[in-house]
This record gives sequence, C-alpha cells and structure tokens, in this order.
Amino acid sequence: MQRVRNLGMKLLAVVLCAGIGVLRSTAGQELDAEFPAAVVSHSVADSLAEIAPPCPDCVCPTCRCATCECPVKPAPCQPCPHVSTLQPFWNVNIFGTLQANMMYNTARAVAPGIPMFLAPGAVQPENTVDIFARSSSLGALFTGPDVGNFKAGGLMLAMFYNDALIVDRYGFLPLQAFGELRNEDWRIAAGLQFNVFSPNLPTMLTFSSLIASGNAGNNFPGQFRVERYLHPDSNSQWTIQAALSDPIATGVVSQTPISQIITGAPPLRISEDNGWPNIEGRIAYATGELKQEGLEPKRAFEIGVSAVGGQLRTAIPLNPNVVANTYGLGVDLRWRINERWGIVGEGFVGQGLGFLNAGVLQSTNTMTFNSIRTRGAWGEIYHYLTPCLHTHVGAGFDDPLDADLNVAQITYNQTVFGNLIWDVTHQFRVGFEVTYRETDYVGLPNNQGVGLQTQVQWTF
Repeated sequence: MQRVRNLGMKLLAVVLCAGIGVLRSTAGQELDAEFPAAVVSHSVADSLAEIAPPCPDCVCPTCRCATCECPVKPAPCQPCPHVSTLQPFWNVNIFGTLQANMMYNTARAVAPGIPMFLAPGAVQPENTVDIFARSSSLGALFTGPDVGNFKAGGLMLAMFYNDALIVDRYGFLPLQAFGELRNEDWRIAAGLQFNVFSPNLPTMLTFSSLIASGNAGNNFPGQFRVERYLHPDSNSQWTIQAALSDPIATGVVSQTPISQIITGAPPLRISEDNGWPNIEGRIAYATGELKQEGLEPKRAFEIGVSAVGGQLRTAIPLNPNVVANTYGLGVDLRWRINERWGIVGEGFVGQGLGFLNAGVLQSTNTMTFNSIRTRGAWGEIYHYLTPCLHTHVGAGFDDPLDADLNVAQITYNQTVFGNLIWDVTHQFRVGFEVTYRETDYVGLPNNQGVGLQTQVQWTF
C-alpha cells in the first residue's frame, strides 16, 4: 500500500509540473503579445526571446572547435517572476549587469577607472591600478497601456559611479530615465536621454568609450524629443530627430568648498546656461537587414548627419557676463559588412562642445571664457572570429584650436584601443583590452601611456 501511495504521489507531481509548464508557456505567449515592439527603440523582450539558441550543441562548420551559438544552460524550474506596480496594466522588466574590472595604466589617467585623458607628465612614476565594480548597472523597462495609436513605455538605467565622474568613489549615476509614446511612424519622449547629436558608440570595456578622444555626444541631459520614421520600402528607413536639451549644469566657483547658494559666500565665477535650451537635430538613412543589437534592432547600414546649437554664460562679479555661442556639426556611419566584419565611426566640427564630451571636455577658454573651436573623429573595425568571440580595434582624437586655449589647457588628445571579448554564454562574458593614450598641453608637460584592462561581466 505504501508503494502504491508513493507511486501516486510521484504521478501527481509529474502532472503538476507539466501543468505549470503549460501555464508558464501560455503566460509567456500572452506577455509577448502585449509587450510593445519597442520601448527604447524596440523591446527587450525580443532580445530575451532570442536567447535560446536553435542548436546549442552543433559544432561550428567553420572552426570545428566550438558551437555555432553561445551555450545556454537552462535554469532550474522556478515560479514566473512578477513586479507589481501601483497603476494597473503596467509591466516592469528588471535587467542589469554585474561587472568586475582591473585596470592598469603606466601614466596617470583622468579619471581613475574612467580614463578620458592623461594628467600632465611628471618625472616621478605615475603607474596606477584600479580594481572596481562601479560600471555595474541596474535598469528597469516599463510598458503600459496604449494611448490612442501610441504604445506607452519608458526606461530607467543607472550605474554605480559617483555623480561627479572624476571622483574615485562609488555612488549612483542615472543614465536614462524617460517615458515615451511611440508607434511605427512616430516617437515622442521626455526625460533623461542620450544626445541626438553624434549617437554612435565604440565597443570598449571602459565606460569612457573614447570620450574626449573624438566621441562627441553620448551625454545624458534632460531632454524633450520627437522622432519621425519614414519607410520608402520594407528594407530601408529615414529617421528625423529633433530635441530640446539641458545645456549645462550650473557651476558656482567660490573660495569655500560649498557654493554661494548655500553659504552666502561671494562667488568667484558662475558658469551656467544663457536662458536657452540646446537645440539638437539629426537625419539618418538606414538600409539592409534588421538585426537585434542590444536593446534595439539595427539595419546593416546607416549614415546620419546631426547638429547642435546653444549658448553658455560665465558670470564674474563686477564684470560683464561673457556669452559663448556653441554649435556642432557631425556625421556618423555604421556598416555591418557581413556576419563577421563591420565598421563604426563619427566625425565632428564645432565650438564650445566640452559639455558634449568634445574638445577634450573644454568648452571655453579659462581666461577669456570665449568658446573653443575644435574638431575630432573616431573609427572602429570589428571582427567576429566565432559568434562568441569577437575583437574590436579603433582610434579617436580631439584637436582643439591652439589659438583658443589658455596656457594650462589641452591642445590634443588621442586614444588607440584593441580588445578581445569572449561571450562564454549570453549571460557571462570575459574581456581584455589594451589602450594607448597621448595628451598634449599648451604650456604643461605632455604625457603618453599604455593601459591594460580585464573585465568579467554577468548579465541578467
């Protein structure tokens, strides 16, 4: 009798597990049906649906030593996760990365763990090492009920850097926090977003990603944005973007470490906007096959032109305000030549663009407070040795006009990089990167050095 009872319990457990599996499968299908096609540009759900490879055990016909798809080991059976919200009919998907980095530099970089340029050269040794996890990230993807013909959604994303990036401390740094309404033809978004100007980004392990070395844009200001999508045919698309962005954070320089706004101490200088937002715009043409890359699908080839304009103001007590006009013109290119090779790059020219990561982060002359004219560019070639092993090689430079600079400012900054990234699985990767940096000053010693970085990352 006891054996019969045990057998009955086992059969009941099998039936319950099978029923739970069917319910989970059905729930997943319903969730996919309600999930918007895009929230940032398209839905993360599409990316998650592609995680399971069609043939995880097939040997690659090219190299004969690895599988064609990164292996994925199924997780133990668990109840479906769910995040509750106060407002009904909203879904929340939590995602993020856990990173550990070790970085070694032969020259003193600014800033520690986020090398953008090098400090003036010194006779004494300058080699440094940083072991950190500040580049770990946490994000939430929101999808809500339709508003007319638009799908509602939003994104929040933050990293654990200090809000002042040059400070070598942990903190909480918001990168994205916006809501949007979108359909196949329009997107309306407001909140914290990346720039419309010069949107491309090189594939590097370091968070700085050629900032101050030709990679203008990729700042994250408060912004109101409108995008229009035109589809001449099923294989191409025109994108027209316009935005009003926060120009610059107000900065108060005084003789005390706390600003005049709090203590009443007289300021030495106030750097602020001139009462106008930055105006950003971009037109891009894309063609070719769509392929999921990160949070959004991208076509094989895209070329775009972008522009930005605004004003900065420097207020000095007992002196007239100095207003600096800012503008930038940029071109960006991305071409996935085939399944293995591709190129990415940008170029720009303008003035007063330090707040947009150009001009080696210098917007104005530190003596006259007039705009600094500058130009720069960067490019990258990437190659997939296997679907799980890829390498990226590139370089970039920023070249402010020497005549616009004060004696202690930077005249030139360049970075050359190469890395090898192994996607062990879709959730775990290991990377190694080598960089060479050179920074030249007007009146201070120039500097150059090599950097080495190792990174491990878990994605969830």
